[in-house]
Formats: sequence, structure tokens, C-alpha cells
Amino acid sequence: MSLPVPEVAVLGAGSWGTVLAWLLCEKGVRVRLWARSEEMARSLTEKGENVKYLPNAVLKNATFTADLAEAVHDVKFIVVAVPGAATPELAKTLCTLSMRDDAVLISGTKGLHPESGLRASCIWAQAGWPLGRYVALSGPNLAKEIADGVPTSSVVASQNQDAARVVQSLFNSLLFRVYTSSDLVGVELGGALKNVIAIAAGVGDGLGYGDNAKASLLTRGWREMTRLAVALGARESTLYGLSGMGDLFATCMSAHSRNHALGVQLGKGESLQQARATVVQTAEGVHTTRAALYLAREAGVELPVTQQVHAVLFEGKNAQQAVVDLMQRQGRDEDE
Repeated sequence: MSLPVPEVAVLGAGSWGTVLAWLLCEKGVRVRLWARSEEMARSLTEKGENVKYLPNAVLKNATFTADLAEAVHDVKFIVVAVPGAATPELAKTLCTLSMRDDAVLISGTKGLHPESGLRASCIWAQAGWPLGRYVALSGPNLAKEIADGVPTSSVVASQNQDAARVVQSLFNSLLFRVYTSSDLVGVELGGALKNVIAIAAGVGDGLGYGDNAKASLLTRGWREMTRLAVALGARESTLYGLSGMGDLFATCMSAHSRNHALGVQLGKGESLQQARATVVQTAEGVHTTRAALYLAREAGVELPVTQQVHAVLFEGKNAQQAVVDLMQRQGRDEDE
């Protein structure tokens, strides 16, 4: 498929950034994949694939660099796939570089900043990036399954629907069906908050609980995700969609999910430090747990599951006791 631009920059060479680059390469798009370290850039150049995070996904039309200015020079589309905690520094740096005036930024970040609770779009706007040229991408998109050729769907959201439709066309393929949305708040929050519930689901699996427990947790977890997102300006219908319910199901059920994997180790009795070492890659739900509670306090919203995840992660609480405390909460109406 021919595209109106010669190259796309993808910033971030973890599994998510790599598979987004791979999807574009498979469509014949030329990609510049930026890695934060010279060592990673050299490995990518030598191997033509990301042997550390996503082996066997050959990047046929890609070049690799650790030079950010080189990566983004004169490209129309800049795809960002870095963790939420790394976004402010990258945004501040990128917005000082020489770029096309019509460049569109596509954010695949599925997290909230740990201290401020800011969504990625807010961080980019603060750094000076125009929201009319900002698009968020989110959905049930586990990198390994995509690279294995398993079809999935995603959603792109923007305040500018023309920009969303152009990005939809850029990524749409037989493997990756893309929908558009005007609810930027809901799509970003859905993609972030589900990671907290995925940690909780992993804890339950680590404790040896079964399908009844997981179904209950996902249902009530989705309810509190929605409660907070709507309080912050999202549409409830968005949380029924790919970035909410869809991503929640995938992340809570899959062995490929970092957040679920981290929760499993916590349920087995590992500390947060030990679980992080086991998982290796960033589990966005850790930082997002703190951010979500901060936002909930500001909005006057109760997040019981998130509160217990926070206690297990940061307060040394026993995972079984966290479950007991959830089960012993005062009775309430299901719609609350």
C-alpha cells in the first residue's frame, strides 16, 4: 500500500514500539525506530529484529538509531511507545527539535504519570505539542500475539477527527483493524486504568483462585475504571470499547501481559522488587496505581480494588489479606 509520506518514526524499542514498527514495515512503510541506548540501536541494526524484547519479528523496511533528532527529522508521523513515567522528558526534548510543521504524534503510551496523574496528551500539550496533531492509540494489543500474526483491533482517538482518520489509514491492515474515536480522555484512561486491574487479576491467579473470582474482579474492576473515567470527563460508552473492556479482558487473561505477570508473582509471595525483576519489562500498572488514587481523591471517587493493589505494591500488605478486606466491605448496590 502506498502512503503519502516516505518514513514514519517510532520512538521506543520495547516490545510495544517494536511491534508497531513491525506492523508498518509489513505494510511496506519505511520506519525509523529510535532506541534510547546505542547498544540497543546497534543490536537492532545487526540483527534486523529485537532479540531482547520481540525476537523473530523481522523489521524489513526499518533503520535504527539512538539519535532522536535523526529519527524525527522530516517525518509526517511520529509514533511514541515509551512508558508514562518517561513521557515528560521525551516530550520536553522532542518539542525543541526541528520537525515538520504538520507532523502528527501518535501516542501508544498506556499509563499515567506517577506523580501528577496526567494522561499522555496532557503531558505533550504542556510541552507544547498541539493537540490538533495528537492521536492516542489503544486497545487489546499484546505485542507477541500481533507479531505471531494473530489479528486484533485498536482505536485511535483525537480532538481532530481528520488526524484520527489519517492514522487509522496508516495502521489499518489485515492484522490490525483500527477504529476512530473523539473521546481522547476515555481512550487514554481506559488504556491506563485496566493495567491496575490486570495486576489484581494476576494476584488472584498467583493465589490459585479460579474463574469465578476473576470474573467478579474484572466486572467490579471495570466498574471502578468507568466510575473514575466518567468523573474525569470520559464517555461511559468508551469504556465499553476496545480501550476499556477490550483491553481489560486481554490484559487480565493473557500470559503475555506484563501487568498480569507481575500480579502473579505478587500473589505467589514475591516483593514488588522481585516481581519487577521477574517480568523485566515495564508494567505500567505500578505507576498508574499511584496516579489513579491521586486522581480519585481529587475527583471524590472510591476505588476499592485499586486501593488494595496499592497496599500490596507499596505497603507490604499480604495479598490474601487484601482479598479478605475486599470481600468484607460493606454491602452496596451493584450499580454503584
